[in-house]
Amino acid sequence: MELRRENTLSQLVLDSIQNSIRDGEFKPGELLPSEREMSERYGVGKSSIREAIKMLQVLGVVESAQGKGTYLKESIGPQILRPLLLDMMLQRSSAEELYEFRLMFEQAYMSLAAAKATDEKKAAARRALDEYRELQLSHKSEAGEADRTFHSIMLEATGNQFIIKMGRMIMELCRPYISKSSEVLDSTVMENHEKLLDIFCTGNTEGLAEAVEKSLIVFRHTLDTDMGNPS
Repeated sequence: MELRRENTLSQLVLDSIQNSIRDGEFKPGELLPSEREMSERYGVGKSSIREAIKMLQVLGVVESAQGKGTYLKESIGPQILRPLLLDMMLQRSSAEELYEFRLMFEQAYMSLAAAKATDEKKAAARRALDEYRELQLSHKSEAGEADRTFHSIMLEATGNQFIIKMGRMIMELCRPYISKSSEVLDSTVMENHEKLLDIFCTGNTEGLAEAVEKSLIVFRHTLDTDMGNPS
């Protein structure tokens, strides 16, 4: 299958390898064809093959073992989302759009998390919220990280890798605003974090949408202040 040359050869090779992964021709955990085999397969030089493999390594899709070759990973790390994350950062979306995105996502995944939460995850979420409260009351800069940990535990409770990876991307996108909003003492926010924990631990999702919305009050204000909210 010789590739057309309208775009860079390495990009065309990358696209072809991705198609092979999608179609199940290259399977997770398996060794990819050698540089020579792929060079013959795609009708390009070995340098183009190496460049395409480097791109896949940066994305966390493959890993190389010295003396053995290049393997397709069985699971893909969060770096696969970095290009999408960068694109979203460059879009200069409004504060309202980012708030709506996080609000919608958290309301959706919390419902699943509450249904699937284990005793271990419930206990971990309780500890994380206690730590968040203590750090916030002490005006510690680590409060933002504790808040992210609290939400991450509930996110992981869904057991759904698509949801977990998307949630991590959203938290990374919101990281600076979460850190700033966590510095603000607001009893209503903490009360609604407690409500979220109660929903998570009991599985009773009544009032979930309102609890999520109220837990993001200060976050939304921080967005409006830092990003500006167009009229």
